[in-house]
Amino acid sequence: MESEASLAMPLPGCSPQALRHFTVLATYGIVALELLFWIPTPATLVGVVAGLALYLLAYRRIEYLDPLVAFSVPWVVILIFSVTPMSEYAEPVSPATYRLILFTLLTALFASGQRFSRTQRITVWQKARPSMITPGFAILLIDLAFLFLTVLNIAIAGYIPLIRGILTGDTGYLDFGVHGLYGFYLAFSNALGIFHLVLYFRTGRRWHLCIYFSLFVLFILFITRQNLLSLGVEGVIVYSLMRKRFSLKKIVLWMALAGVMFSVIGSFRSGNIKTLAKIKPEYAWVPDPVIWLYSYSYFNVANVNNLVLYSDAPFYDGSSLSQLVPSFLRPSYEDRGSYLEVEIFNVSSFLYPVYSDMGTLGVVVLTSLAVFSTYRLRKAIYQEASLFRIGAFSTLYFCAAFSFFVNFWFYLPIIFQVVFFKLFSNLTERVAEAGAAEHHRGLPSGTESAIH
Repeated sequence: MESEASLAMPLPGCSPQALRHFTVLATYGIVALELLFWIPTPATLVGVVAGLALYLLAYRRIEYLDPLVAFSVPWVVILIFSVTPMSEYAEPVSPATYRLILFTLLTALFASGQRFSRTQRITVWQKARPSMITPGFAILLIDLAFLFLTVLNIAIAGYIPLIRGILTGDTGYLDFGVHGLYGFYLAFSNALGIFHLVLYFRTGRRWHLCIYFSLFVLFILFITRQNLLSLGVEGVIVYSLMRKRFSLKKIVLWMALAGVMFSVIGSFRSGNIKTLAKIKPEYAWVPDPVIWLYSYSYFNVANVNNLVLYSDAPFYDGSSLSQLVPSFLRPSYEDRGSYLEVEIFNVSSFLYPVYSDMGTLGVVVLTSLAVFSTYRLRKAIYQEASLFRIGAFSTLYFCAAFSFFVNFWFYLPIIFQVVFFKLFSNLTERVAEAGAAEHHRGLPSGTESAIH
């Protein structure tokens, strides 16, 4: 007869902690889907979302560097607002749509793995491979290529969007740049900023930091909001990995300030949000920043709901990949019609294009691959760090965190950064190693051995 201890042994290659974690997730997933299938009511949805929120708070500890937290928290907020009838447009959302969203979140839960320790730090960097080009000359060539492409885009367009907007009232930012090249240029610029930020943290040379911040000015001049946001978020992730984490209190404060700024800019561009969203009189007291958040939450789900209920999707036509193709080669898919609830609120998350193209299976596959890859990259950073791993992680993290807004995983000006990080990675190590060697040569005799 087998002993009680042998019966309690975990599966081969699986720790008891991992087994418990999997059991909890599996139980939650089965119960949540069963409840939504048999009792598809707002109260059921709130209960399921509350369970997810409790998991993120109690087990994941709302660790902002955790890809699962970055992906899930916005969706928790969206789902809560989706059952809050603050707008006259508000209608019940189909259980099929809620099951799609919840199934997506459960996929992310299982793909993310266990939580990371907050005490983990980068201790080992990849070794540089030799090259015939000196590091300084290689950086000069990269920066000159960036300047050339910047001048080329301005020269062919004949204007700078922000300046044109101030002078004429029409920025023309949608038509700016060399068609077919501009997306690559934006990805290159974004990656260049992170490249110099990492070099600043590796070498301490301030001119690298100056280049990083100068790219914010460039993106403001070109009115490229996605890359402006990406450069900032990725910079925060790089700082958190290479220096120290920010406190949750600071993160919440920054998000609140960002919400206020977004509200002010949105009201300036579009008008009174309460009028645009037809907010009911009993909710007139709610502050505008909250109404903006509500609008971009409810209409997000409403747009996906319309697609699920009233279209013939999935079409299996590759349309979700179109944003990876240069604009002059990109086919048009406008003949399908629009399923937006209100034209001005065109946010519909990554779910809309992926479900439209590949259905639920496509959503599940993309979510699992994206979250798993992001998780693996973060794990690899602590084993042996490099610009490629840090840059790719920060890019995929941004895509996950803003998946509620658009499908950045298939958006050329964002995701193509990963290619440039791969190209620049060895150069980063060569610059860092050259700087360390130069520093050691400048130390008095015997100091280096004393340090080590």
